[in-house]
Amino acid sequence: MERKKNTSLIVITDHTAYGDSAVRHGASLAVFFEAALIVISRFSFFTKNNPKPAESQEFRNILSEYEGKLKITVSDENFNPTQLHHFADRNNSIMFVIGVSRKSGETFFNRRRAIRFIKPSRLPVLAVGKEPPRDEHWQHVMISVGVQRREKEKALWAGYFNRFGGATVHLLHTVYKDEFLKINLAENLAFINKLYNNLEIKSLMHEIRPRTDDLDNYAIAHAEHFNGSLLVVMTTTFKTFIDVVFGTREKHLIANKSSLPVLCINERDDLYVLCT
Repeated sequence: MERKKNTSLIVITDHTAYGDSAVRHGASLAVFFEAALIVISRFSFFTKNNPKPAESQEFRNILSEYEGKLKITVSDENFNPTQLHHFADRNNSIMFVIGVSRKSGETFFNRRRAIRFIKPSRLPVLAVGKEPPRDEHWQHVMISVGVQRREKEKALWAGYFNRFGGATVHLLHTVYKDEFLKINLAENLAFINKLYNNLEIKSLMHEIRPRTDDLDNYAIAHAEHFNGSLLVVMTTTFKTFIDVVFGTREKHLIANKSSLPVLCINERDDLYVLCT
């Protein structure tokens, strides 16, 4: 497979432990996708002159560790989301990486701010905790397969980890008694199997019994069983009243207690797609 050249991956850091973790995840993924790494440390949701945070020793250690392995640019520019998205387009960026905390005050991105950043993005956003990558070679990627007709983008992005680095994609699905749901699930599984067979993507199917209504949380809780490197999810398109009151499903998946990275993909017509 001919790899796409001159791509980049953008990490936002505030040089806290979470920001350093985002940089380490981003550097590892940049090597994986043969992309350049761009580090942004002056970011805000508003247009203003943000002071540059002091670089941590861990950040300097990461730069030293990856010197010679990939091209790294540390930007001194100020960015708000609109400016950063334009910057990402100009630099052919394939992904954002952010460190997210469950609590406010530990780092810039708590879960509320993370969702605010993720939702307008046409690029996938990888949300990580403060733990380092559990698998720097990204060899086991998990996705849940449900009954909704929006599994294509998630399956495609999970498949890129195989096409670039030989990862195994773990397809988790549950069981249904309702015939209509059975048919929808079978159609989605058939579509993904056909896609992966055509692209020669290695995958493993896992039928989860007894039935669970939350496969993504199941995947996080049982990630060690699958040697899971990360979970790929689609974000909520249409919010219900419950979503408005308690937060969307993805808000509760990111910054999970297992510190498992979650790659969030928005359902949109201009979603970034890797050319491979």
